[in-house]
Amino acid sequence: MDMIGPDPPEAIPDFLLEQFADCSPETLRGIGEYARSETYIAPDGMPDSVKEAFALQDDETIAAVAAYVDDLAEFLEMNDAESLAALTDDGDDGEKWGHKNILEWHGGSPQK
Repeated sequence: MDMIGPDPPEAIPDFLLEQFADCSPETLRGIGEYARSETYIAPDGMPDSVKEAFALQDDETIAAVAAYVDDLAEFLEMNDAESLAALTDDGDDGEKWGHKNILEWHGGSPQK
């Protein structure tokens, strides 16, 4: 499936983009405020890994994140979606299939 939503800037590393998939529009807006240093308190729902990753990014990347999460939050609100992951879940068993394969690849054995 093609990426749904605004195109992320190349300045944002993939591992950081992945962190935004499960965030609500409210959390994304909070992350944007946090990135712009309008607040020093991380918003509820902001993954700790994002907070830690911010410390390692340069100003250009942080500015790109702030703009992107604002665009993403607006996109989700326009589509009445709770998160990017919820919007891209088309209701089939694809996610369960993928989760099952990940478990199998990592040595776990899901029940059949």
